[in-house]
Amino acid sequence: MVPAGRMEQTNPSTPRPVLRFLRPALMLAFLVAGAVLLRAMPGLRHVLDSTALLRDGAWGRVVFLAGASVWCAFGLPRQVAGFAAGLAYGAIEGAVLITVASTAGCVAGFFWARWGGRHWAQARLGARFARVDAMLSRQPFLSILTLRLLPVGSALLLNLLGGVSGVGVLPFAAATVLGGLPQNVVAVLLGSGVRVDALWQFVLGGGLFVASGVLGVWLLRRAQVARLVQDAGQTDQPGV
Repeated sequence: MVPAGRMEQTNPSTPRPVLRFLRPALMLAFLVAGAVLLRAMPGLRHVLDSTALLRDGAWGRVVFLAGASVWCAFGLPRQVAGFAAGLAYGAIEGAVLITVASTAGCVAGFFWARWGGRHWAQARLGARFARVDAMLSRQPFLSILTLRLLPVGSALLLNLLGGVSGVGVLPFAAATVLGGLPQNVVAVLLGSGVRVDALWQFVLGGGLFVASGVLGVWLLRRAQVARLVQDAGQTDQPGV
């Protein structure tokens, strides 16, 4: 006969493996289902395209912020929301509103990934995840900013990566604001009727690529120097 105390210790541990699998499964299923539904259902897209509704004073701004935040949280192209912001509010106000909305959506995805995927990534990915986690956590702001500025990549995947890593929410949000600003501004300018010709877009894209490359090299050098200092400190310890 098993003692009661031992049964109390074993029972709470039994559902843990199920929860480790259930959380990431729910996270991915929710994101995929939400993205598919938002693309298939015309309701939210119609709200973003309805300039009369969006221009309805403070209520219209609240509607835009809510709709655009949900749109960006599921990884749908924020250029659509940025274009709607420029069309409804003009260049300056539109840029501010789409920046707030896209950042809120990215932070929502960040917290959703942290709830559903961090423990799973630590347990299943092992050393590979630990190396990426250490790289991001060492310089969180510059790491996320560099990835945001890259001309290729998925904002949703970066939100998930930030959530499952050890990056803090404040540097993640700050880097998201600055890193997403160039694309937001371009989308808002197009929506507000400002002509953005191909040469201007090419110059902006080239500048962002060079800037992200410089930041990437700088981060790599910082990581190498930090690793050398850490290794030197370990060799100086007695008994090592």
